[in-house]
Amino acid sequence: MNGRARSVMWGTFVCLAWTAPARASDSLAGLLACRGLADAAARLACFDREAAALVPSPGASAAAAAKTVPQTPPSAAAPTVPQTPPPAAALAAPPTPPPATHPAPLLDQQQQFGLPERAVAAKEVAAGTRAADVAKIEAHIVQLSAAPDGRMVFSLDNGQAWRQLLVEGDLLAKPNDAVTISRGSLGSYWLELSSKRGCKVMRVR
Repeated sequence: MNGRARSVMWGTFVCLAWTAPARASDSLAGLLACRGLADAAARLACFDREAAALVPSPGASAAAAAKTVPQTPPSAAAPTVPQTPPPAAALAAPPTPPPATHPAPLLDQQQQFGLPERAVAAKEVAAGTRAADVAKIEAHIVQLSAAPDGRMVFSLDNGQAWRQLLVEGDLLAKPNDAVTISRGSLGSYWLELSSKRGCKVMRVR
């Protein structure tokens, strides 16, 4: 072997021995043994074999790399954030707005002209601009008093007050008695007690 080849082999030996310190003690003995071979081809093959033994296999490299990767402990994982369900109020359907109301149109004054009051009232009730007339009311007497002319005044528990139209005989009325006031003829009103006694009255309050 010439001097150049010998220098290359020794350079390879030095590099391999430097990059694999873990196996240096074992491989050094094999490399030194290669120097004792007289045949150049055998000596070169010996150096190649020992040098290849210094290079780790791909599988071993991957296993070593896997061992060096730190494993994240389970406790270090990001905590799971619980999902807060939407409030039940948000899932509820919006309330339905009430239907729009429109005031009933007033009757034309020209159409009312010349009609009697009862006919006008009937038209207004039909048009919805006037409440229907009540035929009678029922209440109880709260207080009885006499007007200066002697006619009785009936104060009722509904806040109304009615007075006799004519002085008549004693009705035997007293507080807490039930009374019924109904419509009479020609716009008059009749007050009747539970005893069936009664008289014509007019409202004063």
